[in-house]
Amino acid sequence: MKLELKCKACGHQEPVYIQYKCPKCGGIQEVSYEWTEETEAEIKSWNNNDDNSFWSYRRLYPIQPASIPVSLGEGNTPILPLKRLGERLGLSDWELKNEAVSPSGSFKDRPMAVASTFAIERHISTLVTASTGNTGVSASMYAARAGLRCKIYVPATTSREKLALIKYFGAEIVTIEGNFSEAYLLAKKDAADNDWFNVTSTFMNPIALEGNKSVAYELFRQKKTVPDWVIVPIGAGPLLVAVYKGFKELKRAGVITALPKMAGVQAAEVAPIVQAFQEGASEVTAWKRSFQTAAGGIADPLLTYPQDGTCTLQTIRESKGCALSISEEVMLYHRKVLAETEGIFLETASVTAISAAVELKEKGFADADDDIVSVGTGNGLKDMSSL
Repeated sequence: MKLELKCKACGHQEPVYIQYKCPKCGGIQEVSYEWTEETEAEIKSWNNNDDNSFWSYRRLYPIQPASIPVSLGEGNTPILPLKRLGERLGLSDWELKNEAVSPSGSFKDRPMAVASTFAIERHISTLVTASTGNTGVSASMYAARAGLRCKIYVPATTSREKLALIKYFGAEIVTIEGNFSEAYLLAKKDAADNDWFNVTSTFMNPIALEGNKSVAYELFRQKKTVPDWVIVPIGAGPLLVAVYKGFKELKRAGVITALPKMAGVQAAEVAPIVQAFQEGASEVTAWKRSFQTAAGGIADPLLTYPQDGTCTLQTIRESKGCALSISEEVMLYHRKVLAETEGIFLETASVTAISAAVELKEKGFADADDDIVSVGTGNGLKDMSSL
């Protein structure tokens, strides 16, 4: 299949290679696929195929057909009804897509499986990333699986559990006294200087992000319908954008006729995308206020790449969705209540997707009978210190 990188800003296209921004305008890129009748036929066949693994969707990943995937059993995560919690919080048709049961305990395994497979194809020796924890844990695991070197830049505020895991899987850790945006710059420079593959989970790496689309494919196969709302915790927001892209691909193939509304949720302490949404701004500006939040996994002020937030904001508006922020008190309360009522333990950043479901209804974005799916992005066992 013919693959190209397409700039979301100016439309420039060129063959897929290791390129982190548009060479013409510096814009964000995404992978563009050759769309044929054969492509549509294969997508339509997914619903009748007994193989529901992550790699059953490989036609719409930017890897070679003959490549042996680097895999740890990622994807195919369960969708769980939240009946007892819904009754307690006044929500009737509500489910959780539980990414917390992924091999590394977060959704990051989806993009990392694609990225590490691509790295092997291109004979790249090293993965490098900036991370608040989950990307680092996943990158270190998949690098170990693939026999690649791995270097992780993390803020000093990263949870002890995540740091311990990264180290245990053999990755090199560089801890910085600063926030994620500062770690981002260091990883970017290191990758450029050494010809390493930068798998930082922003919009920097369009190859890796294609793995996130599989959340949409799985949701439709599991539910047999398209939810009215999909709620995603967001820092820069690549997961939200990729999930919506996955639904658009299903619609293009004629598998579905409607698209979900996308709700992006941030911690109130650091919410640049929510601020732009509420102000009706066309672009996101960096969050320059000081902050401290238990939701470290989404604590991204977008200091040096606010265009990533703008990309997410545009997708939210395209879907007729919304952006919401959650206070520390509310997210910690819902973390405990989710555990007590449903037996599910998510990290604090992930629980914002639970809190946001309540906000959708209370603020009038969602109707009482809307079908809502919250994406639980990470496992609480990796974030015990916040308790």
